[in-house]
Amino acid sequence: MPQSPAVSSGGSTLDGLDTAAVARALSQVGDRDDDLVDAFFERREEVELPADGETPGFRLVREEGLAVRLVRGGQSWLSARDELGSEAFADALRQVARALSSALYPEPRLDPEPWGDPPAAEELAELPLELARAIRAHHVAFPLRLTVRRHRREVQVVGPRLVPEPEVERFYSLEAELPWGSWGAIVPELAGAAEAAAEALVERFRCRNAAPPDGRSETAVVLGAGAAAVLLHEAVAHALEADTLAGSGRPEAAVGVVLGPPALSVLDDPGAAPEPVRRRTDDEGVAVERRWLLREGVVEQPLADRLWARGSEVLAPGAGRRASRHEPPGPRSTHLELLPGEAADDDLAAGADGGYLVSQVSRGALDAATGRFFLEAPCARRIRRGVPADPVGRLRIEGTVAGLASRIAAVGREARSGGAGWCAKGARKLPVWATAPALRLEGVGVAPAP
Repeated sequence: MPQSPAVSSGGSTLDGLDTAAVARALSQVGDRDDDLVDAFFERREEVELPADGETPGFRLVREEGLAVRLVRGGQSWLSARDELGSEAFADALRQVARALSSALYPEPRLDPEPWGDPPAAEELAELPLELARAIRAHHVAFPLRLTVRRHRREVQVVGPRLVPEPEVERFYSLEAELPWGSWGAIVPELAGAAEAAAEALVERFRCRNAAPPDGRSETAVVLGAGAAAVLLHEAVAHALEADTLAGSGRPEAAVGVVLGPPALSVLDDPGAAPEPVRRRTDDEGVAVERRWLLREGVVEQPLADRLWARGSEVLAPGAGRRASRHEPPGPRSTHLELLPGEAADDDLAAGADGGYLVSQVSRGALDAATGRFFLEAPCARRIRRGVPADPVGRLRIEGTVAGLASRIAAVGREARSGGAGWCAKGARKLPVWATAPALRLEGVGVAPAP
C-alpha cells in the first residue's frame, strides 16, 4: 500500500494521551477473535468573523471529547463523552462492555496539552476587504453579508494493536447572504479565495433577474471544474460507498461494472488532498490509499471502512470517516480526483451549442434506491455559437448513475483543486474535497429548479 505524505497543518495537542494504556484497556474488552474495538479522541476549534450588523469581534468555539466503539457478532455499541479525561474514558469503556466487571478497566492518563490562548485570526479580518476590492474590479457593486470561519480538527484513534499518529485538519468556510440568495464555499487556504468568491458572486448578481429554463428538456451541459466536482461526489463517490451499494445487493458485485466512458477515471486519495486537509490515516486509524473508484469507466474499488471490508476479498478499508465522536464511522470519500482528458475549454463549449454552461452548483443529492441524482445550479449561461451567452436563472440537472456512461462526452484537460463542499449524507456533515477539470454532458435532463 503506498504511503501518503505527512500532514504539515500544525502539531496536535493530543500528544499527551497515554495511548499505550488506552490500547491495553481496549484489549481487555476486545478479547474475541472477531471483535472490533477502538477509541476515538477529537478536538474541534472554530474561529468566526461574523457578518456586518452582528456583534463585532471574533467568536471562538472549542469542544472536545472521546468515544469507545465495540463491534461483536454483528452488533455495534458506541459510547461518547464530551470531555477528555481518564474517568470519562473508563466510564465509556464500561458502557460498551457492560457485561464485564468494571474493576477490570483501569483509568489511563489522558492529559492532552491545554488549549492555550485564543489563536490569532487576522487573515479572517482581511478577507472581507479583499473580497470587496475583487468585486469592484468587476465594475459592479451589491450588498452582501459575509461570514468567515476557520476550522481546525484534531483526531487520535487508538486500537488494541493499532496506534497511528494524530491527524490535524485545518480549512476555512465562507458564507455570503445576498438579496437574491445565499452562497457558500470551503477552501483549504484563503490565498486566492477572494478572487474566486468574487467571480461566483458576480455571476449570481448578473443572473439575479434571469429567467430559468422554459420547461424540461434533454440537452448538452458543460460543467465547470467546481460543478464537475459535485457531480463526481454525488453520482460516483456516493454511488460507490459500500453501504449504498449494499442497499441493492453485495457491494463486491459492483466491481467490474461499466459506469462511465473510457475517458472517466476517478480516484479517492486523501493523501493527495490540499496540504492543510491531507490525511495519512482515516478516522478508524487505517492507512489511506490511492483508491481507483473508476478506471477508464470501470468500477475497480468501492469505498469501504473496516466493517464493510471485514471478511471481504475485494473491499479494502481506509475510507472510514466520522462526522463526530457521537457518530459511528462509515465509508465516505475525502478527496476525489478526475483525471484530465484532452478537451480544451473552448472545445467543450463548441460541442454544446444550444446547451448550458454551469460553473457553480448550490446542492446535489443521490437517491440510492433509484440511482437517480440531481444537481441544482443558482445560475447558468446559454451556449450560443460555441460561446457562453445570455444568463439563465435557477435550474436543475437530472440523471442516473447508470446513464453516466452514455452522457459524459468529453473531459477537459485543465484540472483545478478545491472544496467540493459540505456533504450531509444521513445528516452527518463532513467537508469533501476534489481536483477536477471541466466536462461536457450530452442528453441530460435540464429543468427549472423547484
